[in-house]
Amino acid sequence: MTETTREKVTDAGTRVTYFQPFYNLQNDTLQGHEALVRHALPDGSIEAPGRLLAAAEAAGEMHAVDLRTLDDALTFQARFAAAHPDHHTIVSVNFSWDIVSSPLLVTEVLGALRRHRVSGDRLLIDVTAAIFRRLLDGDPKAFIRLGALQAEEVTLCLDRFTAADIDLLPSASAVPVDIIKLHPALVAGADRSTLTTIAAAVQDTCLPVLAAGVESDAGLDLARELGFEWTQGFHLGEPVGPDGALGGPLALRER
Repeated sequence: MTETTREKVTDAGTRVTYFQPFYNLQNDTLQGHEALVRHALPDGSIEAPGRLLAAAEAAGEMHAVDLRTLDDALTFQARFAAAHPDHHTIVSVNFSWDIVSSPLLVTEVLGALRRHRVSGDRLLIDVTAAIFRRLLDGDPKAFIRLGALQAEEVTLCLDRFTAADIDLLPSASAVPVDIIKLHPALVAGADRSTLTTIAAAVQDTCLPVLAAGVESDAGLDLARELGFEWTQGFHLGEPVGPDGALGGPLALRER
């Protein structure tokens, strides 16, 4: 594991960045990887980052965590581009409220892209529907900052989208958001009724949809049936360290 993806956070473990693939259902090829924070324990096991991120949030350190994850993601993206020069992929990073609402957002993201010599069109920023709603209510200037990043070809994703967020679609189209990412519980639970409702609502905006949470062939078939453009889930590829992700499948048929 590279030095940039491992950082001691407590005596009980380290913060690491793992990468999970997502695929384009229009051609079944690798679209990119999502950078995910994980907690590596002293016994070598890896756990979800809930405790780690809760501690960072309580300590006011989420902005710094986001920037370190962004650096890890861009380090990986540069390595992937060098290893697969003919395969155009992107890397997605989840941003917390602390960094999205920061006046330094544009400067820090563009600075990271320059440091790693990665072009803006290789970066996808995930902002949850809850944060998006909060920005609408209290920080409209944040959308100017996000727009400045989009002007540099950075892509904006509205993440963890549910039927309760359909009312956000007009604002999402106006910002504009580039892609909708479904809450993984919807696809994992095969909630056909809700997914059909969302598909119909999003279709009117012409925004592509990433169906997260694909845990079976049935989930993948449902994503195809409803016309979702991208897909992600443990059935298609689990989060792994950067070296493992570099050697992962470049197409669904190679899984």
